[in-house]
Amino acid sequence: MRFVGLVLSAVVAAFVSGAAWAQAWDVYVDRENFFSVNLPGTPTATEMPYRTAKGTNLTARVFTATAPAGSILAGTYKVTVVDYTNATDEISMAVDQAAKAINAKGMVKYDGLNNLDLHLSRRLTVETAATRILAEILVAENNRLYITEAETPLTVPPAANFQASLQILDASGVRIRERIARGFEQGVTSPIGAGGVPDESNRVAAMVAGAWRTAGSNCESAYFKAGARTKTTRGEEAVSGTITNSGTTLAGQLVLNGARAGQFVNPATDRVVMLFDPQEGGKLGISAIGAPALGWPDVALELCPGSRG
Repeated sequence: MRFVGLVLSAVVAAFVSGAAWAQAWDVYVDRENFFSVNLPGTPTATEMPYRTAKGTNLTARVFTATAPAGSILAGTYKVTVVDYTNATDEISMAVDQAAKAINAKGMVKYDGLNNLDLHLSRRLTVETAATRILAEILVAENNRLYITEAETPLTVPPAANFQASLQILDASGVRIRERIARGFEQGVTSPIGAGGVPDESNRVAAMVAGAWRTAGSNCESAYFKAGARTKTTRGEEAVSGTITNSGTTLAGQLVLNGARAGQFVNPATDRVVMLFDPQEGGKLGISAIGAPALGWPDVALELCPGSRG
């Protein structure tokens, strides 16, 4: 299970720090199509035919932006909006139809019901030989189907911040924060409790507990050491910890739940430094994404024997 599959947003994801992100990314707002999202620059808007599962012809409005190949989040970011107002009897099939189209693009790594800003959504991770696609699919109360897709190289960190940044707006441009479950077959219920976000904190804390080393290194100088439970300045559940690389040690907090789950943040600045990604075989992947760790190589860590007591 990847942290990107646990990102269940109740707030807009904060921008990742670092020049590679900050110089290009911004919030894009489209009042006509009732959404806002974080994108690497102003997107190109196009229209294309969209045929529903029952054969009704609709129009998809596609907004596409590209981050430069040399940036930390290089890739193509896309938002697709389809207005189902003239096909409301087909809304219950809309999410499943969109998910099938995305799953057909590669190998499905994650596919599950989630929650984005209190909207019941379907979250996908699909991988090809060279790229990773993170997708979010939901239907809002305005009868519009929203599909976000981030296609990035497997060599760059997962674009979870983009995936979690979509907001649905009302006619006045105000963010909708009411519990909405549309676009699914009857009987499908949200996995989200009354608080809006499920508490994954204990499970994630157990996954990262202990000391973690790079292959072949000793545990006394472990790359990552998890500490005590704590809370960030935003009140998020977190685990304190240290990351040591080439004689430099960074102290921080690993966020356990919410929109920033999997981000290792500097407690003094609240800015993200690393992204954590549990991998197959009990390994823990860590990618540098913010200062002062920019340029550090990605690592796959193994748990030090006996470090969990």
